[in-house]
Amino acid sequence: MLTKVIALGCIVAAAAVTATADARPAVSKQRIAITTEKGNGLSFVLTPLTSGPVARDSGTASACCWSQRFITRDGQSIEIDNPLKTYAGKQGTFTMRLVIEWISAGNGYTIGTGSWKIVGGTGSYRHLEGNGRIAVSWPDASDWQSSRADGLVDLGR
Repeated sequence: MLTKVIALGCIVAAAAVTATADARPAVSKQRIAITTEKGNGLSFVLTPLTSGPVARDSGTASACCWSQRFITRDGQSIEIDNPLKTYAGKQGTFTMRLVIEWISAGNGYTIGTGSWKIVGGTGSYRHLEGNGRIAVSWPDASDWQSSRADGLVDLGR
């Protein structure tokens, strides 16, 4: 009887060790901010707001491939776009799909707010996942703009 109890104890202990060895560590999300500025081209800076695997980076950004629709909400005209935006930095590239609602702020200014989601990456960003919110300021009849995208990312698996 004692032999059976010892054998059962060994099996339970071995199962616990195996389960612990196979368990993945909990993935914690890292807060980031991506600021862009358009003047003579579109540049970006990725800034980590909390510690984690994603480091500060900078480079150029480009946008393409979006649809555009117009709605009226509570009497206000809104333009809704969904650009695909690619950021090419020193550590690789990553691409986000955005959904931005644009409204006139008067006096020649347009503002936009919306959401973003990572849809691909290369280099250090190959497994990057995440999403968040974006705010954009764009003076009408100007090639200048400024935006900030805040959110949570991790390097996935």
